[in-house]
Amino acid sequence: MTLRLSIISLSIFSALFSSTKAFADDAGFEVIEVTGHQEGSYSSVSADTVAPKADISGLLEQIPGAAVNGNGPLTGIAQYRGLYGDRVNTQVNGVTLASAGPNAMDSPLSYASLVNSERLEMTRGIAPVSAGTDTIGGSVKVIESQASFDETSGKIAAQYQDNGQRGHLGAKANIGNQDHALLVYADILKGDENTTSGNGSEISPTTYDKQMFGGQYRFNLGASSSDNESIAIGYQHVETNEAGTPALPMDIDFIRSDRVKLEGVHDLSNWELNWHLAYSDATHGMDNFSQRMKMPSMNARYNSADSTSFDGLISIGKDAWLFGVDTQLSEHNSVITDPTMAMFHVDNFNGVKDDTYSAFAQWQQDIGQWNWQLGARVKHYLTDADEVEHSMAGSMPAIKMLMDRYNNADRSQSQTGVDLVLNGRYQVNSELSWILGLASKQTSASYQQRYLWVPMQSTGGLADGRTYVGQIDLNLETAYQVEVGADYASGDFSLSPRIFLHRINDYIQGVAATDPAVIMAAQMMGDDNPMQFDNVDAQLFGMDLAAAYQLSDNWSLDMNASYVSGERRDIDDNLYRIAPPKVMFGLNYQNGNWQARVEGLGVNAQDKVSETQLEETTAGYGLMNISLGYDADSWMIKAGVNNLFDTEYEDHLAGYNRVMGGDLTAGERMPGTGMNAWLTGEYRF
Repeated sequence: MTLRLSIISLSIFSALFSSTKAFADDAGFEVIEVTGHQEGSYSSVSADTVAPKADISGLLEQIPGAAVNGNGPLTGIAQYRGLYGDRVNTQVNGVTLASAGPNAMDSPLSYASLVNSERLEMTRGIAPVSAGTDTIGGSVKVIESQASFDETSGKIAAQYQDNGQRGHLGAKANIGNQDHALLVYADILKGDENTTSGNGSEISPTTYDKQMFGGQYRFNLGASSSDNESIAIGYQHVETNEAGTPALPMDIDFIRSDRVKLEGVHDLSNWELNWHLAYSDATHGMDNFSQRMKMPSMNARYNSADSTSFDGLISIGKDAWLFGVDTQLSEHNSVITDPTMAMFHVDNFNGVKDDTYSAFAQWQQDIGQWNWQLGARVKHYLTDADEVEHSMAGSMPAIKMLMDRYNNADRSQSQTGVDLVLNGRYQVNSELSWILGLASKQTSASYQQRYLWVPMQSTGGLADGRTYVGQIDLNLETAYQVEVGADYASGDFSLSPRIFLHRINDYIQGVAATDPAVIMAAQMMGDDNPMQFDNVDAQLFGMDLAAAYQLSDNWSLDMNASYVSGERRDIDDNLYRIAPPKVMFGLNYQNGNWQARVEGLGVNAQDKVSETQLEETTAGYGLMNISLGYDADSWMIKAGVNNLFDTEYEDHLAGYNRVMGGDLTAGERMPGTGMNAWLTGEYRF
């Protein structure tokens, strides 16, 4: 460790030890109990209460056990306890809709509005079956504002970050009477310059330009505005232009998406009925030449992708019972061309259908000092794909062999999975509860893992620089999950630790390809070591905790910490892209409308890396962040500095630099952002 890191670490650890209830109000993190059909532990954080973020996925860094695989400023992929991507059920405004990009450039959380999002909420521990269809890796939800009756209100919010000249301007307004309510919102996000690391290196390209607007109309079906019966229709348009993703082989040229949601809530003889229908249509263009240097020896590539998706749910609950059926249907297309060669054409994905039909039942009841939650979900997966073409098949026998093999294969797959969840909470006394969770969960392969037919890097955002091919007949992943923990709160102190173990059979990851045709095709594209998605056996073990201590009326401490170890069980190797151990401390001050925070983040070295995927280790580091704010009834202003000492560090989850000709060497670990002064404010009415 450098002297600078040692000084930072000493200052962090000498000042702080645990975490606070006051931090829930001041900094946005909390552990709450939500009663009703889905009672359980949740961690949540609000965008209003932390340092500015270009993408709401950055809020996950404040939640125990959670992390972000960051492939660009607008491309954050949720990770929870070592699992990421499609394994983490991700919902925005209550729905799961498909992204357009085959490399997750438009990851699910990128569709959340900063100004209209009230909080990002993550189920603590093993997610109940009611949380979503595929929750093997947990469940994260963005809770957005809804049109409200008998209310006229609004907010104008703005933020600025000097590292990268990043800005955000957002506004929302609600107008409602007893019978009708209308909510409208809009966001403008812009990053005019590339960000820089602690040693002044330019991280390129990291500029972006994004706009989003939408709204919701709600009609009251009850006799008064207090009745919980209504129907609503909402719409959202998202447009992103020229956004960098330096850890991926291409950058975003554009993303355009339109989303519609129709929903309702009804009272049927004291049974509460909820339903929604949602539809999305997205188009996406990306290339390797407009925002980064293309070496003369490289071919220009442009990828045109699109997706349509449908999400539907109907659930009904009363007292201890909750029942539901839902479905997610999507279709994906992706075509790669060369603007300098009109004849070049590759079907990356063609007519890929990825459909899921599901039903669940959940029961929850107090029995003595126990609160038990028992749930079951049955899921049926149907996938298929159309035939593909490659313009070079006539001159490259290996590509023709792969194309013919894929086109002649039975590409339709039908699989059925079952989730069983048991969560228990034993109330020892008013201060202490013991936590127990057991689950068996299954999930299907992503469409990239099944239908990537020729060696490419369209892997759902793995960002490891490797080329992959899929395998159509991959088995369902089957996870056996155990969690134990406690919630303790006495006076001014609270502590909430969890320990977990996941044993996953048929875990899907890349292994070294052995097919001669795959190897030959990959070598033609410059990769001598291609990968193929396959089923292996894996295990994840770890712990996370949150704590709080109120020092006085004005001062408080907070902490959250996470550790996870992921390894293969079939061979001696580790899993890829696992978040390193970390601990975050905060010292908070609040006096009337004034609030201040000093935050220290310590991240351990990550040397448990995947040799199979040639993953490189990263060193540990420590960062210091400070902020000061004033929050009145109708307005708020806050300023701060992140990475106060301008520390140079490597972010293990940020992948590898894929851009040539810049300050960073191609293939080196992506560095973290250097010192970043920021200012944010909002006006509420």
